[in-house]
Amino acid sequence: MQERRRKELTGIRITALDDRGRGRGAYHGPDGRERPIAVTGALPGDLVDVQVRRRKAGTILAEPLRIVKTDHPRRTPFCRHFGDCGGCTVQDLEYRDQLALKEGIVRAAFTPPELASAIRDGGIQPILEAPREQFYRNKLEYSFGAQRWLTEEEVRQGGEIADRRGLGFHAPGRFDRVLNISECYLQPEPSGSVRAFLRELSMRENLDFYDAREHRGLLRLLIVRTALTGESMVTIMFGENRTERIELVMTALTEQFSGVTSLNYVVNTSRNDSIFPHEVVSYRGPAFITERCGPNLLRIRPKAFYQTNPEQAVRLYHAALAPEDVHDAIGGDAPDGEIVVGGDAPLSDRLSSEESASGRTLAFDLYCGIGSITLLLARAFSRVVGIETVEEAVQAARENADLNGLENAEFHQGEVETLLPSLVERYGEPDLVVVDPPRAGLHPGARAALRQLAPARIVYVSCNPRTQATDIRDLVDRYRITRMQPVDMFPQTRHVENVVHLERR
Repeated sequence: MQERRRKELTGIRITALDDRGRGRGAYHGPDGRERPIAVTGALPGDLVDVQVRRRKAGTILAEPLRIVKTDHPRRTPFCRHFGDCGGCTVQDLEYRDQLALKEGIVRAAFTPPELASAIRDGGIQPILEAPREQFYRNKLEYSFGAQRWLTEEEVRQGGEIADRRGLGFHAPGRFDRVLNISECYLQPEPSGSVRAFLRELSMRENLDFYDAREHRGLLRLLIVRTALTGESMVTIMFGENRTERIELVMTALTEQFSGVTSLNYVVNTSRNDSIFPHEVVSYRGPAFITERCGPNLLRIRPKAFYQTNPEQAVRLYHAALAPEDVHDAIGGDAPDGEIVVGGDAPLSDRLSSEESASGRTLAFDLYCGIGSITLLLARAFSRVVGIETVEEAVQAARENADLNGLENAEFHQGEVETLLPSLVERYGEPDLVVVDPPRAGLHPGARAALRQLAPARIVYVSCNPRTQATDIRDLVDRYRITRMQPVDMFPQTRHVENVVHLERR
C-alpha cells in the first residue's frame, strides 16, 4: 500500500462495517503510524484505492476510486442515472449483498459491550428482505430547477445546451442544481408518466422552473403518492401565485390523468420547499387517498407521513408487535415473514373478550403519526393512547380511528416528554409502550420520562440504528433485549429500519 498523491491512497483493505454503513480499514502511513479509515461504498472483503475527502476525529474519510479485489462483485446498475442521482446508492450491489450490508449496520450499532451483553442469545434475527426491489415507494418528490445539473458525460461532450431546466432530483450536495431524469425505478405509475407529461407541457407552454438562488419561478415541486388500493395523488407546488398559469397546469393534468384520485396544489413563495406551513388547495377529487395497512384503512392527505414502502410496512409492524399482542389483528404468525397485505384474509376485528381480559389492557404509542401502529394495537388492547407532536397528524389519526370503527384509540397532541407523565397519571401504567421517533432519536426528556415510567415492555422502531442504540444504551441496566429485527424498507439504498423488543429485568 502506498500514498500516490496527497489525497489518493491505494491498497486499502476493508475488514468491517461501521454503524453508518461505511467500510472500515486502516492506512499505514510513511511514518509507520496506523490510522483508521472509513470508506463510503466499500464492503468487508474489498481491496480498494480511495480518494480522501477529509479527516475527522483521527479517522480518514474517503470514497472508493476503484475496486482492486472484492468478495462482493458489483452488478451493472439498471438505472441510467445511478451515480449521478445520489438516491439509489447501492444499486450496483446484488440484493443479497445489500441485505448483508444493512444487517451489518445494525450489528455494528449494537456492538458496544453494554448493549451486546443485554441481547439474549439468538436475539438478533436475519434481516427481513423486501418483497420487491423496484417500484416499492408510495411517495416521490420531484424538484423543478431553472439550472439543471450537467453529468460528466455532458460536460465531456461540450457544446451548447439550449434548455437548462431540470425536472428530477437535486444533485448530491447542491440545493440549486437539479438532475433532469428520464426514468426512475422507485415508484410505480402514474409517477413517471406525470413527470414526463409536465416536462413536455413546460416546454410546449414555456413554463419557467423555480430558481433556488433567485427565489423565483412558477413550477417548484411535484409530489406523487400511490397506494396499495390503486388510488393515487398528485400535488403541485408553485413558486409564484400566477393564477392563469396555475390554471393551465391543473387543467392539463385533469384532462390527461383522469384516473388520478386526488389532484391538489400549493402556492409557496417562501424560501423553504416544505409543504407544511402552506394551504393545500384540493383541485379535483377528494383531499386524500385511501391506503390499506393490514385490516385497517388509512386516509393519506398531502401533508401526511406514512411508511414509504406500504407492503413492507405491514411486515415491519408484524415484527414490531408481538404475536400475543396483535396475532389476530394482522394475520398471526406468517411463515418467512409472509403476510397477507390488504386484509383480504379473514381476520377478526378484535380479540375475544377472554383474550382481552388476559392482561393486555393498555398500550401507549409514542410518535404515533397518523395512527398506523396505534390502530393495529387497538384491535388487541382494551385501550390505546397515541402521542404525536404534529396537530394535523393527530387529526388524521382520529379520523382513521373513526374510519375503522375503533373507539378505544385516543390521540393527544404535544411533546412526548411533556405529555407522558400526565397521561400515565390519567390512564395508568401501560402494559406496552411502542416508540417510533424521528431519525434523531428520542428527545433526552422523552428518554428520561420513559426510563422513569419503566413499563414491562418497550418496542423501539427506528430508521436510524445508530441513534436507536444510543437511546437504548440508557435503558439496558433495566431492560434486556429479547429480540432485534432489521427490516429492509428501502432497497437500493443504505437505509435500514430496525425493531428492538425490550423486556424489563
